[in-house]
Amino acid sequence: MNPQVTLLKKSATLKITALTKKLIREGKDVVNFAAGEPDFDTPDFVKEGGINAINQGFTKYTPSVGYPELRAAIADKLNKVNKLSVSSENIIVTTGAKYAIYVSLLALLDSGDEVIMSSPYWVSYPEMVNLTSGKSVFLQTKESNNFKIDPQTLSETITPRTKVLILNYPNNPTGITYSYNELKEIYNIVKEKNIHVISDEIYETLIYDEREHVSFASFPGADKFTITINGFSKSHSMTGWRIGYLSASEETINEISKIIDHTTSCASSITQRAALAALTNENWQRKIKLEFQKRRDVLYKGLSDCDKLNPIKPEGTFYMFCDIRETGLSSFDFSTKLLEEYLVSCIPASSFGMEGYIRISFSTGLEQISKGLKRIKDFVKSL
Repeated sequence: MNPQVTLLKKSATLKITALTKKLIREGKDVVNFAAGEPDFDTPDFVKEGGINAINQGFTKYTPSVGYPELRAAIADKLNKVNKLSVSSENIIVTTGAKYAIYVSLLALLDSGDEVIMSSPYWVSYPEMVNLTSGKSVFLQTKESNNFKIDPQTLSETITPRTKVLILNYPNNPTGITYSYNELKEIYNIVKEKNIHVISDEIYETLIYDEREHVSFASFPGADKFTITINGFSKSHSMTGWRIGYLSASEETINEISKIIDHTTSCASSITQRAALAALTNENWQRKIKLEFQKRRDVLYKGLSDCDKLNPIKPEGTFYMFCDIRETGLSSFDFSTKLLEEYLVSCIPASSFGMEGYIRISFSTGLEQISKGLKRIKDFVKSL
């Protein structure tokens, strides 16, 4: 067996989500705060795009880099919304944003190259780095700094072997995001140190309290050393459609396209047409953002009123990071007991490289959130 595969860890988020769904199938009244996907159905105008593709016989291979009309529409969106300066030649459509990250790492890394990522981190980043024979370097963040990268610490962490910095904002699992000035400090450092950036911006449409998303590649010249990752899973509730994309320099695109040629061949033609339809309507995104913000506020107030729990109010995503250290339990024990004894599912933050916290998803209705809050309060009181 390939030792790099043997060393991989199972995704804790997928594992707990699977157990949650199993309990639900068994008829248990589980409140699911573990979900990593929107609970809304894919909107009808997106479904119609896929249905029309089937009815019109658009069911064959597309170019490996993506359907030309979709690549052009993505480039147009990035230019208008994200303030990038790109053409369709800078775009590759992929089988999910996760695969876009993996092929980016595969194209950039040589054996032993270092990849810096802030901790807590999304669970799949270090495992992808392992698969590419790279080395993950974890930049520890602090709650006192809202779990954001400290520029000085970043500068001190970069070594001659550093090849890539992974940025993820709005962040999974903390829900934090970065302002223009905060990103500019990071930009100045990576530009001087001459390293690549993989900027995972999959949650860009879910930012609250009138904050604005700033794409890292929009800084002068940053598009030459930045791979921007995005997709439709979170913005249009299309997780099962498996559609994402990346934007990069033409040189990088040329290298990554070789990997696509010999692995997936292309993303699903039907899904690509559905994604094209998704780009035609922004009203739906605004609607679900308002709903998520309403849920966030209810959840935050409820957890703030709970003894021994200290939630961090997210600036984006549909996740709330919560400090559970006053309970005396590890994040794994807290999550396990809460699920087994009170039928509330959440994710232990030890999965994300940080002990003493849990991730609570508010991708569920207000009624379920209220029910879950009551159970969590009862659980904490019982400790």
